[in-house]
Amino acid sequence: MVKIRNKTGTFAKWIKRVVLAFLVLFLIFQIHYILRITWFGFFEPSSTPYMRQEEIRMNEASLRKIQYQWVDFSQISPYLIRAVVAAEDAKFMEHSGVQWEAVREAFIANILKDRRAPGGSTLTQQTVKNLFLSHERSYLRKAEEIFLAQMMELLWSKKRILETYLNIAEFGDGIFGVEAASRYYFHKNASRLNKSESVWLASILINPKEYQNRKRTPHLNRRINRINHDMELVEVPSRK
Repeated sequence: MVKIRNKTGTFAKWIKRVVLAFLVLFLIFQIHYILRITWFGFFEPSSTPYMRQEEIRMNEASLRKIQYQWVDFSQISPYLIRAVVAAEDAKFMEHSGVQWEAVREAFIANILKDRRAPGGSTLTQQTVKNLFLSHERSYLRKAEEIFLAQMMELLWSKKRILETYLNIAEFGDGIFGVEAASRYYFHKNASRLNKSESVWLASILINPKEYQNRKRTPHLNRRINRINHDMELVEVPSRK
């Protein structure tokens, strides 16, 4: 009987140590991300994990190199800024990184109704995903994304979040950021984009590789019409 109790006590201690070690590693991992968020609040990234992944894929397929060039927020067309916010996150200036109602609805659709639904990702969440995380779909990655999005909102201004998103978002196969997209599609700088060009770029963010060849589908046309209407209504950070 004593031996059984000793074994039970030893096992319980072992479990506690494993759990404690896991928690310590988890905290270290989060601190690592928080330090990186702080760093990129002041310095522009030279690339992202997804860019590097795409660069490897394109090199192996003997395709052209990825296109990416950072530009300051003040050098981005105000039409494009409004169009992207209208397209991706109309309440960007109101939330603190996460729209919980959208997350709840996506959870219900995915779990209870057994169908895949968008995760209600805000621009802040998308910036976190593009800058730090993989693009795989999993509940663990989504939880990490939600946590880091709230940290980013605490450490960055809305202007910095949107500036970073616009510079690292994918706009086509190997095309990253608004400057590369503007040059590729319209042969001009991002600062010179007009309204219709800006709306089109914002509209393809939903599936940039699919719409890279400018395929106009009924769904894309509806999205373009909605962006045209909503972009005058949304609030955006000042370009100054």
